[in-house]
Amino acid sequence: MAGNTVRKYNYEPQQEERERQRPRIVVDPQKVPYSPFEKVLVAAGVIVAVALITLNVSASVSATSVQRQLSNIETAITKQRNVTTNLQQEIGELSSNSRLNKIAAKEGLKLRENNIRTIR
Repeated sequence: MAGNTVRKYNYEPQQEERERQRPRIVVDPQKVPYSPFEKVLVAAGVIVAVALITLNVSASVSATSVQRQLSNIETAITKQRNVTTNLQQEIGELSSNSRLNKIAAKEGLKLRENNIRTIR
């Protein structure tokens, strides 16, 4: 008798209800949709990459421009050094003792050895 008084539970209908409640999503492995986060992440990556490429090109152009300016300045310095060297050589030639003695002889001046002092 005790066996008849026990209530029998049927668990199978509840499992069927759970399966009915969850709709199955069929995903095509060839076409996986991107989430909004992935789309934003890819867009941010592309923007950063374009910005870095632009900065790289800009820095390269700037470096080339500065290199050209440096080359022009070095050329100007070299020319000025050549002019300075030529002028120093001309000063040396014009102030040589032999030239000064020739000019003095033309003007009728004579060299007296006792009036010459050597300073070092």
